[in-house]
Amino acid sequence: MKFIDSRFYSILVFISNIFLLNVLWLLFCLPILTIFPATAAMFGVVRQWIIHKDSSVFPTFVRCFKENFKQSFIIQLIWVFLASFLFLDYTISLKLGFLKTFISPILIFLGFFFMMGSTFLFSSIVQFKTSIRNMVKSTIFLSIVYFPFSLLIFIVILLIALVLYIFPLSMLFIGSLGAYIIYWLSQIVFTKVSKRLDSHLEVKQNEVIE
Repeated sequence: MKFIDSRFYSILVFISNIFLLNVLWLLFCLPILTIFPATAAMFGVVRQWIIHKDSSVFPTFVRCFKENFKQSFIIQLIWVFLASFLFLDYTISLKLGFLKTFISPILIFLGFFFMMGSTFLFSSIVQFKTSIRNMVKSTIFLSIVYFPFSLLIFIVILLIALVLYIFPLSMLFIGSLGAYIIYWLSQIVFTKVSKRLDSHLEVKQNEVIE
């Protein structure tokens, strides 16, 4: 068996692609303002790997960065505003004396809902070509209807943060590896949704025929 056809070679290619993609992501995140577009591009690359078995990195990353820049940048502004609003409200609530007993739990719940509602965000950006409004709605819908997957993705994100804290050098690969795992889990949900829609359409067609 040729070396390039071996399992070992495929693993080496995957590891090198993970590293290269992560470096690209970090470089494109440097302006700070491009964090969301760069992350969307990274998810676009892993989507190509998982769905289309396309192992290219740089050309796909640049293409996805350009294609999703406007939408992901606007979503970034919305998400930063909402996160800042919740954080400031929570900080203020801690200084309200006995009122914080009632207000703080509500804000904590809203913060948790916000984080869980963000679990499918980047996977949805590269999966669906739709308006920002529909994108946000579909992201929240998926996070609620498929809550176990949302929770699993949230745990993956927490593990990524933990690994970064313990091993700072993991920043050279953990971002793209995490994106791969998150999109892989998201794709399971997308497949379930697609099958449900197909079966629903089939039922509707049968009703029309009858």
